[in-house]
Amino acid sequence: MVARPNETIEEYVECFQYNLQRSPYASLPLPDNVLRTSLIRGMKEQWIETLNIIGKGDIYQENFADIINLCIRSSRDSIRLKPIEHDLFARDNRTSAEGVTHAEIGNLLENFKTDILGTLTTQLDIM
Repeated sequence: MVARPNETIEEYVECFQYNLQRSPYASLPLPDNVLRTSLIRGMKEQWIETLNIIGKGDIYQENFADIINLCIRSSRDSIRLKPIEHDLFARDNRTSAEGVTHAEIGNLLENFKTDILGTLTTQLDIM
């Protein structure tokens, strides 16, 4: 199973769980690592990166239930943040003297913050 282009992570997880329940293997106790690998294999790369940040490390080390919870939390956090981001960038979409909009600066700062969090996570994993 692979995530569709316009599918959210929560929709993907719900579809995965539904397909798992409907499969002929539903009555068998599948090992956690098989479930985890099957779920992650179909995810978009950006989702995996986000889950690594939210989970404070490599999600491949988490168990299946924890990954499902991270996916749902990630989806709900992104839904909750969208109106805030929209208001923030729409309100400050004026052009500065150098020709760079406030929204572009905001986007650059968000990207910078994500890069820092990723680097910190990697460094903490190494330590």
